[in-house]
Amino acid sequence: MESTDFPITIVIPVHNRAGIVGDTLRSVESQTYRPLRVIVVDNGSTDDTPAVVEDWKQRAETDTLRIDILTEAQPGATAARNRGLEEVQSEYVMFFDSDDIMHPGHVARAMKGFSSASNPDIVGWDVTIHPIGAAHQYKRKFRTSSPIWHHMIHGNMSTQRYAARTELMRRAGGWNNAIKGWNDLELGIRLLKLHPRLLKLPGASTVDVIQREVSITGTDFSRGAGKWERSLEAISASLSSQRHRRWVRLRMAHLAGLYASEGSAALARDLLAKTLTDEPSRLYRPLFTFTAWLTGHRIRGALTLMRPFF
Repeated sequence: MESTDFPITIVIPVHNRAGIVGDTLRSVESQTYRPLRVIVVDNGSTDDTPAVVEDWKQRAETDTLRIDILTEAQPGATAARNRGLEEVQSEYVMFFDSDDIMHPGHVARAMKGFSSASNPDIVGWDVTIHPIGAAHQYKRKFRTSSPIWHHMIHGNMSTQRYAARTELMRRAGGWNNAIKGWNDLELGIRLLKLHPRLLKLPGASTVDVIQREVSITGTDFSRGAGKWERSLEAISASLSSQRHRRWVRLRMAHLAGLYASEGSAALARDLLAKTLTDEPSRLYRPLFTFTAWLTGHRIRGALTLMRPFF
């Protein structure tokens, strides 16, 4: 089959995932939807990842499951995703991380959404988060109302939570290689600024997000200090609405609280001070300070608590 015969393509960046990528690839192989194309982009792996992926291709590829393996020398998941996007010829594209799991009906569910009468540009779904070292799991919901708020504050369009028309993804400019942290947050804003038609898929979650020490995003915000701020600054610069830029500053205050919760008091103090300085209205500065305090004391729901004021 030609590449154009595949309605949807899944793009997966990989880097040194030899021990875990097999679970992700097998979950893709288990998809009931066909025909399906998968592009795996190796991003300079120095372990056995290329061999694991090649072995999977040799075993799993069929006429209706096309698997292409590409390489990208420029480091970073954004560069790998963009390399994959270059090769996509299908109408729809889904990006997926190399340490997460999709249930067998996941792609079929997404394609059913795209074929619905609402003719969406983006279909989204709830995901199940499996935190490191925690016995419990929790849901992250996809919301179509007030999409910029829910994405800016709750990461509504994180990598594993939606699929999109390929043309829309390209019109937005793809992934920003200059953004090394929260790059899906920055991309999501650019997509939403194009006013896409959104559809939330009903039913139970069909994606498990497995948080690990080696996850792309990481788990220690202080260790990546600077990356998150650059993403938020790029988002703020792209927004014309003062209200929307205030939401970015709220997220900055929350980040300051995360630094405090990790014991990085100096990072927290400096970031909160800058956030307060950048806010032109004195009315909102106490709310930013309170948000940082709540988050720094590991009190959950600080951003949701702020919603009525913003």
